[in-house]
Amino acid sequence: MFEFNLKGSDSMAHFDLPENRKFRICQFTDIHLEADERFALADKTYALIRQTIRDTKPDLITISGDLAWGGADRESIDTLVEELGAFDIPWAPVLGNHDGERLGDKEEGGRKIFAEFLLNRRNCLFEMGPESVDGWGNYVITVGGTPEKPAWALFMLDSHRGSFARNQVNWYADTSASFGPGHSELAFFHVPIPEYTEVWDYEPCKGFNQERVCATDLNDGLFSAMVRGGAMRGVFVGHDHINDYEGTLHGIRLCYGRGSGYQCYGLEGFAHGARIIDIGAEPDFDTSIYLETGEQYEQKFLRKPKLRRKWA
Repeated sequence: MFEFNLKGSDSMAHFDLPENRKFRICQFTDIHLEADERFALADKTYALIRQTIRDTKPDLITISGDLAWGGADRESIDTLVEELGAFDIPWAPVLGNHDGERLGDKEEGGRKIFAEFLLNRRNCLFEMGPESVDGWGNYVITVGGTPEKPAWALFMLDSHRGSFARNQVNWYADTSASFGPGHSELAFFHVPIPEYTEVWDYEPCKGFNQERVCATDLNDGLFSAMVRGGAMRGVFVGHDHINDYEGTLHGIRLCYGRGSGYQCYGLEGFAHGARIIDIGAEPDFDTSIYLETGEQYEQKFLRKPKLRRKWA
C-alpha cells in the first residue's frame, strides 16, 4: 500500500510531496468499456491497468476521459469504478465525449448522470465542480506546500465534446491567480485543443502522430489564458487513440497520453499503455511512456517541424 497524505476540504484534495522522491502520476486514457460482444476485451484492459500500477507505483491515477463507450451500462461502469478503487491509490477522472451516452440524452443529461455516478466512490477524487461553471468535473488537486499556496495545482477540466465555455476559461484563470506566484500547474482533460496541431506543425516533437488531431476549429482561449497566467507547465489529453506525441509551445508542454483500452480502435503494432508523470519541488516534470510489454521509456525527438512560421 502506498503512503500518501490526503487532506483538504470538500472542494479540494491535497497531497504532500514525498521527501526522498518525486510525486508520481499515472495517466490512463480512453479505457472505453463496452457492454457488448467486445466485453471480453475488458479483461485485457484491467490486466494492463493492474500491471501498470504494480510496475510504476504511482501516487495518483488520472483518467483523461472516455472511461466508457456509449454502449456501456451501469454494471460495466460500476465494475471499472470498483476495480480502480481497490488499489488504495487516489484516482481522478475527467469526462470524455463518449461518457454517459447511453445514460441520458445525447447532450449533457447522460454526462451528468455519469458524473454523479463517480461521486464519493472509493478513493475517487472526482468533483462536479462549481455550479456556475459549465461542465461536469472541473476541479483542482494540489500537491506540495499548502492547499492555499501549493507547489503544484492539477487542473481537471471537462472538455465537453471538444470545446470550453468562457466561464470555464475564466474559472481556470481566477483559480490559478488565487494560488499566487511561485506555483506550477498541470492540466488534464480529454479532447485536445487546437494548439496540439500547431505544436506538431511548427515545433520539434517526440512521439507518434498517427491520426489527425481531432480538435475543434474554434479556439476558445484556454491555452492563451494558460500562457498569460505563467504557471502552466504541461497539458495532458487523450481522445486520439494512436497519438502519443509531446511538444512545447510558448513554454507549455503539450502531451498526449497513451491509449489504454482494448475495446476501441487502435493500430496494429502500436502497443497500449499509459503515460507516467513525475513532479517535485522544481517547476518542471519528467514524463515517460509505459507499455503493455512492461517497457518504460522516455520519448526521443523523432522529427523536426514541417512548417516554418512566416515571421521566423
